This record gives sequence, C-alpha cells and structure tokens, in this order.
Amino acid sequence: MAKTGDRKTLPHNDEAERAVLSALMMNQEAFDRISSIISASDFYHPANRVLYSAISDMKMMNTVAVDQLTLYDYLQKKNLSDKAGGASYLAELSDAYTIYSNIEYYAKLIKETSVRRALIQTSSNISNDAFNEGVDVFDLLESSERKLSEISINSNPNTAENYRVGNSLTDVINVMLEKLDGTYVSENVETGIDLLDKFTNGGFQKSDYIIVAARPSVGKTAFAVSLIRNMIRKSMRIAFFSLEMPGSQIITRLLSCTSRVELSKLFTGNLTQADIAHINSAAEKIYQSELYLVDEPNMKLSDLRSRARLLKREKDIDVLFIDYIGLIESGLDPQTPRHEQVGYVSKSIKQLARELRIPVVVLCQVSRDTADQEPQLNNLRDSGSIEQDADLVMFIHRKTNLTDLSDEDRAKLQTDSSGKQRVQSSKLLVAKNRNGKTGTIYVGYIGDITSFETIAQDKSLFIEPSKDAGAWKKN
Repeated sequence: MAKTGDRKTLPHNDEAERAVLSALMMNQEAFDRISSIISASDFYHPANRVLYSAISDMKMMNTVAVDQLTLYDYLQKKNLSDKAGGASYLAELSDAYTIYSNIEYYAKLIKETSVRRALIQTSSNISNDAFNEGVDVFDLLESSERKLSEISINSNPNTAENYRVGNSLTDVINVMLEKLDGTYVSENVETGIDLLDKFTNGGFQKSDYIIVAARPSVGKTAFAVSLIRNMIRKSMRIAFFSLEMPGSQIITRLLSCTSRVELSKLFTGNLTQADIAHINSAAEKIYQSELYLVDEPNMKLSDLRSRARLLKREKDIDVLFIDYIGLIESGLDPQTPRHEQVGYVSKSIKQLARELRIPVVVLCQVSRDTADQEPQLNNLRDSGSIEQDADLVMFIHRKTNLTDLSDEDRAKLQTDSSGKQRVQSSKLLVAKNRNGKTGTIYVGYIGDITSFETIAQDKSLFIEPSKDAGAWKKN
C-alpha cells in the first residue's frame, strides 16, 4: 500500500485489488460476499475498475459463470480487453494464489483506501475553493459538509444481515412490551394540545415533515410559539428558524403566552407589579430552556440545512420549527418557476427531517381566496409538492375580525381560567396524517396573549368566518 504521506501516489492496495479479482474468477459465490462492500469506483487502477465492472455486469446478466475465458470473451465483445490489461493480465490474476475465506477482509482494505482517496480529493477541492474569493463561503461550507457526509455514508460496508427484518421486529416488540409494563419512554414530541397528541399517537414523530398552514393573520406563528411554550415545559430541545419576524418579536410573544400578560402591555411597558412578577417567572423558564432561535431573513436553503445539522450535532435538538417555507431561498436559477422552487425546498426539508431524525414543523401560507371557507390541501400555496411530501398537514381556521359580532356570536367567546381573557374557539383541521387519524380539533385562541390552548370540543362555540364583517347587521 502506498504511504499516506507520499504526495505523488494516492493511497491504494495493489495486493488486495488483485486478490479480490482473482477470487471472483475462481469462485462463483465470491461476488455476493463483497458486492455490498465495494463497487468498481473503489478500485485504484483503471484496469481493475474495468475488470470489476465487467464481472458485475456478467453477474447481473447471469448467463454464464465468470472465469478467465468467459471474462476475456466478454471484454473482447465490449472492446474493453486493452483497457482491462489484456489476456496476459487476466492469466496473471487467474494464476495468483488467493485465500478465498479472506475475501471480505481484502474488500474492506480496498474500501478503506478508496475512502482515504475520497477524503484527500475532497479536502483538496475544499482548499482550492476556499482560496477562490469568487466562491460564496457559506455555500462552500454547506457543500463541504454534504460531501463529507456522503463519504461517511458510502464508507459503511453493508451486509445482508443489515436488512434482516428481525432486527427491526425485535425493536417493535420491545417497545410493545415496555408499554405493557409501563416502562416505555416515548420519543415522540408532545404538542401540549391533548387531542392533537391523541391524533398523532403521542405527539410529533421522529423524521416527520409537518405543515401548519393558514391564511395570513390567522395565527400560524402564534400556534408555533404556543407549541414551543408547551414543549419547553416538557424540557424539549427546540430550534426555531424565524424568517419572517425579528427574533425579539418571537421572544416577546413567547413571554406573553407563557406569563399570560397581554402582549400589548409588553410592547407599551404599561405593567403592574403582578405583571412584572409573572414576566420574570416566565423569563426565567425561557432562559433556562434549550430553545435556539435562528433569526435570519431571506435564508438560503443551503444555510438552513447547514445550521439545522449544526444544532442537531452540537445540541441534539428534538424538534425544528421553520417560519415559513415561502421565505426560504431555493438557490435555484431565479428564472425557475415559483412552484418548482417551492417544490424543491419542500423535498429538501423532507430529506432533512429524515436525515436528522426529528420532526420538522414548517409554516405555510394558504391562498387568500379561501377567506370564508375551510382551507383544503389544494389550497396550499405555490406548490402541490408540499401536500405530497408532508407526513402531517394541519390548517388553522378561525374568524379574524372580532370587532363587529352579533350578540349570538359574542356569547360564544368564553373566558380563560383567570376570567380575564377571551377565548375564541378555532378549528385545527388535520387534513393529512400518515401516522394517525384526520379530522377537526377545536382549540382556543386567546388574542390578547396570542396563545392557542386546549379547550372542550364543543362545535357550537365556533364562530364561522365571513368576508363581510357586518353581515349580521340589518340594513
């Protein structure tokens, strides 16, 4: 094997490459033992890459056993004999002495040197790009992280045992037994809204891509902040990417809904001593929490993914919120149609949820032309891909103008436990749910503190939205 410090020759192992090729021509079972460990691209010498690729093709066709003669005939027909070293090289490999039982070990040696070469090449490219001031440094960081991650994934040799269903079955049975004896600790992220947790079988599940959608000003961000408040109480580690509102406004909203002090008071500073005490208590809880707020407008998709990976790697976050999908810059050509850009972003976020193995909750706009109707999946803005990619889609539906209500509707506004703030019955429409049921959940919206909370499921208290705020008035 070439020394790693030798700058003229990249790492490789001639003996291992020759031993593997020799074994492949002498034993028909050899290929199945190593095909999940290496591929043609892992061989250093071009002739060896051609030979392994030819053997792989012959195995796929499965028309004739692979030996020196049949392999040479195949190479001749494909005009590859010279590239593979010719008949003399095949004869040399055929005569080589190989310990067949060691073939997996030889294959792993080939994979190891291949990984080393990939790391050297990638690090060299990163170094060259880093010197090039024309390359965006943050795009370079994201692409470098992705390339290194790909090397890591591709470097792990598989065996047939990795795919055995029994491995996963054992895990499922163990979870069931733990649930029976009461020792099971759920990995789901509870939302704090009782019925929503029931709909989702215990909360948001790992790797789920979750959409929370509504018309403008209905309360998407308020709903997300309310969930964050509830998750903080459960000591969850949370990341919130705020692309629309400044971080200070998000924190102010979180303080309001946690302390139950009216949001307007926090903005004006018109606070009582009791208010200050409640705010201090809420601030202490938030300060001690593991909430990470990323406040960056016009964020590129590559930056978002990079920061999400950083937060997962360094802080092991349990859930990620993004407000909202329409503000993420795809990085595609600006001339690309809008629906294609949003579709690309949606698929990337879905992949990110699976990669990080955490729920990713993404806020999304609904078309304004549904103002007086319950929103549906086809109302998701800019791309049908969002509906297809998401594991869970929820719509918030409520009347936003409460200044001019009929007496009948005004009577539907309840008060919270303190008897001070008005609670408006709102609909949380679970329109798609891969891991549970769909349907309508009634949640209480308290406008003074921009909070969504659990309420009794009494559909008679819901105030139907209407485009005409004065529709109840007599002419």
